[in-house]
Amino acid sequence: MDGKITAIAVDDEVNTRKLLQVLLNWEELGITFVGEANNGNEALDLVEYMKPDIVFTDINMPYMDGLELAGKIKDQDPFTKVVILTAYPEFEYAKKSVKLGVHDFLLKPIQPGTLRKLAIELKENIQRETAHWNEFRKLKTELHENNHELKEKFLMDLLVGRSSLEHLNRRYEYLYGAPSASSYSAAVLGVGTEKEDDENNLIPGIGCLRVVEYLIRERETVEVIHDYGGKVVILNQGDTNELEFIGEQAIRAIKDKLGYHATVGVGSAYGSLVRVKDSYREALDALRYGQLFGGGQVISFGEEIRVVDQTMDVKLNEIEEIVFYVKAGFKEQAVQMVGKLFQSMADTRRATIEQAYSHGIHFISLLGIALSELGFAQLRSRMLNGALYTRLFGCRTFNEIQVLITELTEEAADYIKGVRNRKSNQMIDDVVTYLADHFSNPDLSLTSVSQHFHLNASYLSRIFKEEQGQSFTEYLLKLRMDESLKLLNSTNMKAYQIAEKVGIMDPYYFSHRFKKVVGVSVQEYKRNALK
Repeated sequence: MDGKITAIAVDDEVNTRKLLQVLLNWEELGITFVGEANNGNEALDLVEYMKPDIVFTDINMPYMDGLELAGKIKDQDPFTKVVILTAYPEFEYAKKSVKLGVHDFLLKPIQPGTLRKLAIELKENIQRETAHWNEFRKLKTELHENNHELKEKFLMDLLVGRSSLEHLNRRYEYLYGAPSASSYSAAVLGVGTEKEDDENNLIPGIGCLRVVEYLIRERETVEVIHDYGGKVVILNQGDTNELEFIGEQAIRAIKDKLGYHATVGVGSAYGSLVRVKDSYREALDALRYGQLFGGGQVISFGEEIRVVDQTMDVKLNEIEEIVFYVKAGFKEQAVQMVGKLFQSMADTRRATIEQAYSHGIHFISLLGIALSELGFAQLRSRMLNGALYTRLFGCRTFNEIQVLITELTEEAADYIKGVRNRKSNQMIDDVVTYLADHFSNPDLSLTSVSQHFHLNASYLSRIFKEEQGQSFTEYLLKLRMDESLKLLNSTNMKAYQIAEKVGIMDPYYFSHRFKKVVGVSVQEYKRNALK
């Protein structure tokens, strides 16, 4: 935020929107109205584009009431302050609005004195929050102990797997009460920053930790800590859906509040505390994989990546790095790591051919494990047979061994990438067919489709855009607009009837999108068609 507090007005009555903006001298209060909307769909677009600090919205609007809008805004940006305007002082409305994260409840007709008092309160609240986040932007060092040392130590022990299940259960019961969760899962958040003046990685780590703490403040089953590497670890008593949702929120909030580019890796859910360490390691692998794709997304373990060896240390050595890139299908990076490995041997004058043989055997062993866990047993049998070891020990120089390992690396990486691409192509084909059959369903969305296909929404969004050349939302909108044009050309249906027919229940939103996609309004299109 640049110091200016911004607001928008949402109401299907234009007079109410205008009145709200002239009742007070908002500029004197340091608040500026940057837009207005006459329905919930327009408001969501405006919130995404303008990122206002305050949203004043009527509770009674067609197609999406103010409470539903408040819930969607909270999912999109939990820091936005929503004020509900209503002529009905019903307590149930008030209770529901509080649960949805609404800041306040304002009765119509709006009284200037009440509005001014609320505006000052909002301003002070936002200024306090802004000052809070500015501390992290300016912070250069902060080395203090967590106030909950016992809990933090217990959570760290979960990550590294130092204790037996019996011991973990006893400590859990002491800290949290009797274990009741059916599963446990972990996520790891890592950041990249465009700022080059940070003295170390501690500053972004602390800021990101505070953001996640804010997001989970009402979630009793979720904990967040720093691991030994300074990454933010989120632990959940439950399945991975909650972590994926928190991850999406955290990525947006961290970009907006701290200016950092975050990525979140999510591990699998396990039914025992002693397996939390495995979920954590999977989350680290998923995080690394996501960062290879440029970051800024949630990557769930299992949909795109499998670990090579569940018993390996979290810090991978050079050979394990090679296999990591192979299993991700990144041939160039894997070959570069092979070159780096043998260059380091060449730089060590005391390196022997026996050590090179040892590296080759270790690589073949890890590659075999990776191929088996990925389900490529046939490829493993073909590539890693007895003749391979004969060829390895027939090599007489470092260069010959390097050439052999490079060939294996390229063949395996190409195969894995090819299989993954074929699976992605088939998956997107299935999604496209599903959209063609169901685009008239008004509840169709990226979330509903990803749930139907048992996929992570962030993963589906990225793969869909890679395969189709446009986003999921753009593709769905084009489907609906194409069908709208067919109906306009072949029927006498009215615009609102066509909107409902193609799955858009708000005729105002339909008209707005139609003009944006087609270039003319529905009425203009009809007139041109009659000429």
